[in-house]
Amino acid sequence: MPDVIAAMQYTAGESFNALLPILKRAGLEQVLSICELSGGLSNHNYKITTPTGRYVLRVNADAADSFCTRQQERFYWQQLAQAKLAPALLWVSEDERYYLSDFIESDLIESYFIESDLIESAVASVAECAAIEHNVIDSERFQRKRFIHWSALERQTSAADFMLAQVSLGILHHGDSQQAYLNPEPPIEQDKHPNSAAHLLLELLLQLRELPTGSYAISVTEQWQEYHQQMLAYQASLALTHDWSERVAKLLGIQIDIKHWCNDLAACLIKPQFCHRDLNPHNLLLKNNRLYCIDFEYATASHPLCELAVVLATHALTPIQQNELVTQYLSQHPYVTAHAVAAVPAAIDMYWVFACYWALLMAAQTEASRSADYLAWFDCFWPLITQES
Repeated sequence: MPDVIAAMQYTAGESFNALLPILKRAGLEQVLSICELSGGLSNHNYKITTPTGRYVLRVNADAADSFCTRQQERFYWQQLAQAKLAPALLWVSEDERYYLSDFIESDLIESYFIESDLIESAVASVAECAAIEHNVIDSERFQRKRFIHWSALERQTSAADFMLAQVSLGILHHGDSQQAYLNPEPPIEQDKHPNSAAHLLLELLLQLRELPTGSYAISVTEQWQEYHQQMLAYQASLALTHDWSERVAKLLGIQIDIKHWCNDLAACLIKPQFCHRDLNPHNLLLKNNRLYCIDFEYATASHPLCELAVVLATHALTPIQQNELVTQYLSQHPYVTAHAVAAVPAAIDMYWVFACYWALLMAAQTEASRSADYLAWFDCFWPLITQES
């Protein structure tokens, strides 16, 4: 089969020959091609093409098992699939190492009011856009439009960046309320296009908010303490590198700040809600003008601001879009107090704190060559945490 031979060169993490028996166990007898999908800092994902359909085979990383319970992950995955917010999970191997799910071909998004320097390299080709335009493109009209992949909306935003953006609008997040102190009127949102990133994200956040929480839950403080104890256990029991220990010292140096951020979040919480907790652009797919989630390793009931913080911290949104997202998501939110807006920066900081813990814990459990990659991720995340000193 030439398609299979051609695809072999793109597979990684698992050899082509090793995957075929797995796919047979999943009920896929005639495999036309196997191609590794981009994205995923720990697990490997492969697009599987057969004569009757397209699927995703996910190979779970052993190191990631320390971050999640696979039973819990599958519970939420199946719940979101039932709500049409995730691709269907079709098969799980007996050892829980392999997951087979439906493949969703993510549409391109027509971008408006996104800073040009953030997406210039990601603007899709005319050929790609032809699929969206159903092969009928008005060339003059096309020149006025820009199409990008959802993953191209990725941007790392710190709490300080978020606050600065809001100040630029005349919005001050201070004390117990959100105050406009430069402009007496709230900013007018210009991005009302139905395909706008902010609109789609808000729609998804509001849908996720209504999902049942199930029997799983963890607070922001509990998550911090769990990660911290795991880190200390590795520090005490493993002969880890000086580079790893140096980064541990950095986290140890901000424990008082972390406690303050956790307290701020606890103070505005009424009740936990379902949270995906990793809604970065690589874990979202756009299809037929709605967003679908993938990767449920961190899904649980937790603080409502966890969801909002991830979106703000990882998406290239304009200040106006950020403000609209915060305002509309928190408007009459049933599970947080009216003062929750003041804790949004703390939630963003805690997202990056957890990212740093994750990088260190992954580095401690992987071989030296791969460990260096996770330490590099720590170095990427660390400057995004508010440094009080």
